[in-house]
Amino acid sequence: MDYTRLSLAECAVALEEIARDARATFADLGAEQLNLRPDEGHWSVAQCFQHLLTANSLMLRSARDALNHPRSTIWQRVPLLPSLFGRALIRSQSPTSTGKYSAPANARPTSSDIAADIISCFSTQQCEIAEWMRTIDERNAARRIMTSPFIRFVTYSVLDGCRLIVAHDRRHFEQARRVIARFEESHAR
Repeated sequence: MDYTRLSLAECAVALEEIARDARATFADLGAEQLNLRPDEGHWSVAQCFQHLLTANSLMLRSARDALNHPRSTIWQRVPLLPSLFGRALIRSQSPTSTGKYSAPANARPTSSDIAADIISCFSTQQCEIAEWMRTIDERNAARRIMTSPFIRFVTYSVLDGCRLIVAHDRRHFEQARRVIARFEESHAR
């Protein structure tokens, strides 16, 4: 899937699919299973979803701000820069990207003892964001430039921000699925 070309309608559908996949894959797991970490260097399933909840909230706030209170910073006015940043970020955060990235400090999971309702909270947020996306005019979303909530000089269109949410969510969903697969594989031996 080329996340850089998704329409807003396709983004909304993709978020609902991710929510369904998360419920189908992880909803039956208890808090202990959700919080198991393969090692200190890797997140648990619950941490993956807590990260997404936090990152998505920050992205949504920045996107809404760009739509409701457009500003024009130097970074937003540089021709083509927001478009280049948007595509590059979407590609870097897609599930097929092999790059390793550190989460920004304001989106890192706060603990490894996360409540079992994290999957339900994530699914609810996904559906709320999808519904919000359906209320936006796509042309306006393509024209309005938002500032990244993680790196202040990085800007991209609200539409690219929506695409980035989808790509990033799917990437971490797949990461969480790999965590579970590792534990299932180790118990099968």
